[in-house]
Amino acid sequence: MTEKTTLVVTAMPNPAEMESMQAYLKGVFPLLMGAGGELVKRVKVQSALTGKPPHGVVMVMDFPDRAKVEAMFESEDYLSLLPSRDKGFATIDICFTSDL
Repeated sequence: MTEKTTLVVTAMPNPAEMESMQAYLKGVFPLLMGAGGELVKRVKVQSALTGKPPHGVVMVMDFPDRAKVEAMFESEDYLSLLPSRDKGFATIDICFTSDL
């Protein structure tokens, strides 16, 4: 039986490396979609009622099969994007979540 999962990504772009960020996004979206991903929402954090927002952008995607998206993150195609990801974002958190 496959386990459904929701991917939640929070990130702070590196303003000095916008080209790297764009290269990462251009490469990663086809991989995510190929793993069965369905984009739920991409948003820019404007402000916070309490605390200080630690991220500038948030993305949420649903996947019908957690194992398939995990395998995508271990693939050579994804691993080749790591230099762009690491330069393009000051911080990035990629979290697997499930319904409560």
